[in-house]
Amino acid sequence: MFSKTNIADKDGTTKRLCSQTTSLRTRLQEHIDRDELSSAIKIAEASIAHDCIVTLLAMMQSVDRDPNNDFRPISTYSGDENNQAFLEMADVALLTLSDLYTIAEMHLKSRGWHPVDQSEKVSGGIVYEHDTGDISEEPDYEEMSWQMKLMLSIPVLIEPGCVDGEVVWAATVVHYEHGTQDNQFDLECSEQTSACISVIDVLKSDEDGKSSRLRGTYNGCWQGLYADALGEMDTSHSIGERLESWTDTTLAGLSISNKESARILMIGLGCGQLVSFLQNHATDAELRVLEASQSIVDIAVKYYELPTLALDNIDITDPIDYVKRQCSQNQVVEYDTIIVNVCSSDDVFPNHLLNGQFFNGFVSMLSNHPTATLLVNSGVSVDAVSTLVDEACKNIYGHRSGHALLLREYLLRDHTTSEDEGVIVAARRREWSLTVEDWQREHYGENAQSSGAMDVANAQRTQVIRLEKFLSLEDIEMIHSTAKEKLGSNEAVSGALEKHTDAWKVLQRILEAVRQVDKNNWRLFDNVDHVNIRVVEYHQMDEYGELADPRHYDLNSLLTMDIMLSEDGSFEGGDLQTEEVDGTLKKHEFRQGDALIFVSHKYHCVDRVRSGRRNVMVLEFWYGPERQCSHRCERFGSEICVKDPGQDSYTKQFHPDLKQGDVISSSILLPFRLGGSVSVCKEESREILELLWEPCESSEVEPNKPLPDAIREQTDNKALSDAFACFGDSDSDDD
Repeated sequence: MFSKTNIADKDGTTKRLCSQTTSLRTRLQEHIDRDELSSAIKIAEASIAHDCIVTLLAMMQSVDRDPNNDFRPISTYSGDENNQAFLEMADVALLTLSDLYTIAEMHLKSRGWHPVDQSEKVSGGIVYEHDTGDISEEPDYEEMSWQMKLMLSIPVLIEPGCVDGEVVWAATVVHYEHGTQDNQFDLECSEQTSACISVIDVLKSDEDGKSSRLRGTYNGCWQGLYADALGEMDTSHSIGERLESWTDTTLAGLSISNKESARILMIGLGCGQLVSFLQNHATDAELRVLEASQSIVDIAVKYYELPTLALDNIDITDPIDYVKRQCSQNQVVEYDTIIVNVCSSDDVFPNHLLNGQFFNGFVSMLSNHPTATLLVNSGVSVDAVSTLVDEACKNIYGHRSGHALLLREYLLRDHTTSEDEGVIVAARRREWSLTVEDWQREHYGENAQSSGAMDVANAQRTQVIRLEKFLSLEDIEMIHSTAKEKLGSNEAVSGALEKHTDAWKVLQRILEAVRQVDKNNWRLFDNVDHVNIRVVEYHQMDEYGELADPRHYDLNSLLTMDIMLSEDGSFEGGDLQTEEVDGTLKKHEFRQGDALIFVSHKYHCVDRVRSGRRNVMVLEFWYGPERQCSHRCERFGSEICVKDPGQDSYTKQFHPDLKQGDVISSSILLPFRLGGSVSVCKEESREILELLWEPCESSEVEPNKPLPDAIREQTDNKALSDAFACFGDSDSDDD
C-alpha cells in the first residue's frame, strides 16, 4: 500500500503530492465559486482520466485511523515531521475528493436530482429524488461519462468501515504507479494512461449479503468499483484456487480437457490467477506464458504470491516479436491451446496487436489435435478481433465461416452495458459447435454425467402447473408435526429436513403426481435413468422475509414442487412469481393445500411478506440418489458425495464392482462445468453463444468404507443456520 514504509525514502514525495493536490483543488474551487459548472466538470474529468482518484485514495488511506474514535487519523509520532506530512496529505486528499463529489452533485441538481437520504444498501451511498418524484441511487447513469459515475461514487469510497477491529474501505489501494520511477507517485499520470498500473482491493457482496475482498490488477486508469481487472483474486483464497470472472472461467474451461500432456500458450499474465489455476488443474500440461511487462510479473509475485515455479514458465517478451520468431523457423512449435488475454482494464484489445500477421501466426501454431483451440478475449473490440481470426483461419486452413465462435456470458441478472464483460473469440482448425454435451464429452469422456435438466433459456418458456387442494388438512397437519419433531423444536422453525422417513407418507403420492405432470407437459424424466427426491424443505417465512432475486432457479434439479401449508389469509404478500418470456413477473394463485409444479431451471422468486407467516413445503426432483446429506447436494447421477451418510448403499447400487479400499474419483478436473445453458443470440449479422458455468466439486472417497465419525456427527448435529438455504443456490458468478 502507498504508505510511510514504501515512500519514506522518496525525497519530497509527500510535499510534491500535497502541492499537486492543492493546485487541483484551487482550480476546482475557483470555478465552483464562480458557478462555472461546465468548466469545473471539464477539469475534474480530465484529472480523473489521468488516474487522480487512485492517488487521492492512496493518500487518504496512508495514515492509521482509530475505529473507536470516528475513524480519526492516529498521530502515532507526536512532533514527527514526517508523520505530520502524512496527516496533512491525507487531509488535503479527503478535501479534494469531497470537492469532486460536490461538482458531481451540482451536475445532478442541474438535471433535477437532489440528495435526500443515505442508502440502506451501500455504506456511504446516497439516495436522490428527482423533481418528478422519482427515487434512485444511480440517477441518469446511462447518460453519464465513467468519470462522472466515479465522482458520484466518492461518498462510498471515502466511508471507512470496521471488520474484526480492522479499518476497511470499499476500495483499498495496495499499489499504484504512474509511469517512470521519477514520477511514479505523482497525482496524475503525465504519460499515456496505459502507463498506469494499480492493485486495488475491492469489497463486494453477493445476493446473499456475503462479502469478500477481491484484489485486482488494473492496467490503465481505474474506472471505479465495477471496473474490469486484468485479473482478480479473492484474498481469502490462495492464488489459483478459484476463478472470479466469467472470462477467466471460460478461458480455463475451454483450455483443459481430458487430453494428456497438452501444450498451452498464454499471452498476458494478468495477476497470475489464471496461470496458477491452470497449473493446479492441468498438472500434466506444458504451460508457456508471454508477458510484455516486467512490472506485471513483479506485481503478481509481490501482491498475489505467484509461486516461484510459475516464473520458470514466463517469458518477458513482446508477443509480436515472439510470433515473428516462431513463424520464421523451419518447424513451428505447436500448441493445443493458445490463450490471448491482453485487454486493458477498460476492456479494450491493444490496437498494436490488431493486425493479420499476429493472428495468422497464432492460428498456424495450433496443433493437429481435433480440440486444439485459439481463445481470444476480445473485450469490447469483438468486431475487429473476430474479423482477424476469421481471416486467419481462411488464410491458413482455407475455411469458410463457422470455425470461429463468439462466446459471451449468459446473464442471470440484469447488468448495465458498462458492466457486461466482452466476448471471447474461439477458433479451431475445422468447423465446430459447442454444446453442453460436446464439452462434457471432451472433458470427462465416458465418465460424463448429465443432470438431464432443461436448458435455462428453454425453461423460461414453460408454464407453472397448479394442482388445487393437492393435500388435505390432515396431510398438512402431519407435515407440521413431522417437521417440528425432526427439527427438534415446537417453536418457529425453518430449514432443510435432513432425512425422508416413513412419517412422510405423502411423499409417494407426491412423486406419482409429479411424474404424471411431467409426462403431460415436459417429459424431463424420460431423459434420465431414474428420478428421486433431491431435497425436502420446510419453509417458514415471517414478516419482511422474501426471495428477492427474480432470476433465482434450482440448479441441476429437474422439477420443483411447492406446497402451500399456511391457512388462507394468514399472511399478506409472499407471492410466488416466475419470470415469463416477455421479462415480466407473473404472480401465481397459491392457496392452502395447493401444489405448484414447475421446471426447476425456470426463474422464480417470492416477494416480501408484509405480515403474518408464510409456510411452504418445497421438494426438488433430480437424476440422482435420494440424498440424506445435510447440504444441498450437487453430486447428481451416480457421483459420490462424501457428506452423505447413505453413500455406502448408493455406492453398492451404482458401483457394484468396487472392492474395499478402492478409490473412486468423480473424474472432475475443474471446480465448475458447462451446464444450464448454451444459448444462441443473434445480433446483426453475427451469432453469439451465451455460456453459463455451474459450480461443482471434485472429490475422492473410498466408497465401501464407512463414513468417519466426525462426518456423521456433523451430519446429525449441523445447526439450522448452517444448513442449505431455504431455496437452493443458483448463483454461478463465483467462476
